Amino acid sequence: MFAKKNGTQTAIPTDKLSIVADGTLFRGDIETTGHLRIDGKVQGNIASTGNVAVGKGGNVEGNITAANLKVSGRVKGNIEVSGRCVLDSTSILNGDSKAKIFAVEEGAIINGKISMELREPYTEELKQADFA
Repeated sequence: MFAKKNGTQTAIPTDKLSIVADGTLFRGDIETTGHLRIDGKVQGNIASTGNVAVGKGGNVEGNITAANLKVSGRVKGNIEVSGRCVLDSTSILNGDSKAKIFAVEEGAIINGKISMELREPYTEELKQADFA
C-alpha cells in the first residue's frame, strides 16, 4: 500500500485487506489488525495496527489511529500514526496530527496542529544545530 520495490507497489495480502468501497457509507467504529482502504465514507473512528489508506474519493469523519497512513481524500478528525503519514496533493485534513514521519505534497490542505516525535538518531544533532 505504501512501500515500493523496484518502482512497483508492494502487494498486500488480500486476506489482510479490508475495503470500504466507493458508494458505501459505514457508520460506526472500525478496529482491525490488518490493512484498510477507504474509498467510500466512514462516520466513526478507525483503529488499525496495519496501514490505512483514504482514497481520493474517500471521506472519514472520525479519528484515525494506524501504523502508517496515506490520505488522498478527506479526513475530519484527529490522526495518530506510529510510523509514516503521507498527505497527497488532493488531501484535506481537518484535525490534529501526530506521526513520527510526515510527508505533505504541495496542494494538500491541513487545518490543525501537527506534532512529530523527535527520532533518536537526530536528537543530539538537532539540539546542537544553529538555525540562525
